[in-house]
Order: sequence, then structure tokens, then C-alpha cells
Amino acid sequence: MLRTALFGLLAAALVLTAATYAAAAPTSEGHPHKWLAVEQSMADFIAAGFELKTVVYDTSQVPRGGQPDVHYFLQKAAELVRCDFRRRGETSIYWCYQLTKTKTP
Repeated sequence: MLRTALFGLLAAALVLTAATYAAAAPTSEGHPHKWLAVEQSMADFIAAGFELKTVVYDTSQVPRGGQPDVHYFLQKAAELVRCDFRRRGETSIYWCYQLTKTKTP
């Protein structure tokens, strides 16, 4: 009886582990786009004809009561740029990224 119960628990654990792995496994070979850091500011992009499309406030990585991360999305035709502003204590981090297609072999 004890042997049967242990076997049942082992089987259930294996099924749960397999289900968890299947849910977490990637379903494709990779994302077709990626964000590349650029040495330009949001002002540079606006001067080049990009328009501000949306602003997203993200509090997921900020301690309670802290300033949210701000993501600015700009677009010009089919080009998309994201400029991020983060503040951690006395340190401010500002950087822009451009969406590009990844190279395929």
C-alpha cells in the first residue's frame, strides 16, 4: 500500500513537472525583432521627424512610492524608437533604443 502511494505521488510529480516545462518552453525559434541601443536622444529623433506616439509608466521595477520608469515610443513611417527614463535614488538613467529586424543566417 505504501509502495502504491509513493508510486502515485511520483507519477503526479512527473506529470506536473512536464506540464510546467511545456508551458514555459519557447514556442518559436526567436523573436523577429530586437531593440538596439543608439547614441541619439529623444530630441534628436524628434528633430529627424519622429512623432511621439505613446508614453508608458511602468511601476513593476520600482519600490513602493518611487518614481515609475517612463517609456516614450516614437514613430516615423515604419521606424519605431523607444526612449527609457529610470530613476533609482539619486541616479537617473536615460537611453534610446531603435527596433530592428534580427539578421537571419
